This record gives sequence, structure tokens and C-alpha cells, in this order.
Amino acid sequence: MSDAVDTPNTGDLISYQAFGENFIRYLITVPRLKGEVEEALRRTVEGSRSALPKDLLVASYQFNPNDVQVHRREGAESDVAFTLTLTGLLDITLRLMGLPVRTPMDIEINVHIDVETRHPLTIQLVPQRVGNRDIKVTARLPRELRALPTHLLNRINPLVMTVRESIVREVNAQLSHDDVHAATTIDVLKLAEGKLV
Repeated sequence: MSDAVDTPNTGDLISYQAFGENFIRYLITVPRLKGEVEEALRRTVEGSRSALPKDLLVASYQFNPNDVQVHRREGAESDVAFTLTLTGLLDITLRLMGLPVRTPMDIEINVHIDVETRHPLTIQLVPQRVGNRDIKVTARLPRELRALPTHLLNRINPLVMTVRESIVREVNAQLSHDDVHAATTIDVLKLAEGKLV
């Protein structure tokens, strides 16, 4: 069945549950979390530089986010749950044998978010801890790297695993910060009263 059939038109009657989902998805989740998580994850990836193997001379290390998407998550314990997916390019330049060699990596970070509603009108977004399977790191080995001797390539291969593990560790550290908890707690009644006044 196509999305055109499944998605109501503007002004169509929808259920109260569908209204609540739309409210969380469009008004709360995307604008509230997109900036917060993107900035936190940018700091996370760039902070992971300290975890890189000491014998690899990293000349530069920069993360450039490409996109943030929010998708409905089925089969979660929470009635309403989403997955926030951040993709970007991690641009690493290594210095091998005195020469700078770019080793870009495609990064995808998936953060699962449960939505809890509390009396009277508070919405709590609850990001779940991430694991290795929530982080995808794919190296784009340039031609000059593929031509290196095997013993040098063998030093680069573990870099993907190291980057993924350090991102997992740093993302979980970021998600535990008080400012993230504050940003994901929305008192809708307070917001509404402020607008009405």
C-alpha cells in the first residue's frame, strides 16, 4: 500500500492517538532533539580522537554531519517510540611515512528514543543507550592507501573498530548528561500557558 493512501490529507479527521503521535513527532521530537543530538554527537565523534591508536599519527580529524532523520520505531515497549538517525562523514587524515593520507569514513549513529507521558501534560523523551550495532562505520580507502604494504594496512584496519567503540562510549556518556535530560523533558502545559499569556 502506498504512502499516499496511508497518510491522511491536511484537515482529515484522525484519532486522538494519531494526533498525539503527530504532536510528538512534528512539534516536539524533530525540532527539540535534532539540534541537541546533532551537536552532542558532533562533540562525541570529535572527542573520540583521544581513543585512536597512539601509533597512528592523526594529522586531522573532523566530523561533518550530513542529515538527521526521525523514524517511527515498531515493536518497542513504549507506545510511541522513534529512532533518530544521524549520518555524516568522518574525515581523518593520517600521516604515514611522512605523507598525509585521507581516510574518510561514513558514520551512521542510531539513537532509539522512547516517549513517556506524565501527569498532567509532560512529555519525557527517553534516549536508550547505544551499542555497537547502533553505530555503523564504513571506511572509504583511497587508492593510495590500498597500494600500501600489507603491514601498514594492518595497522589501519583496526581503526574502524576503534572509532565505532569510542563513538559508542562517548554517545552513552553524552546521553547521561543533565542538559540532555533537561532538553528532553517538555512541560506542554507550561509552554501553552506562556503562549496564551
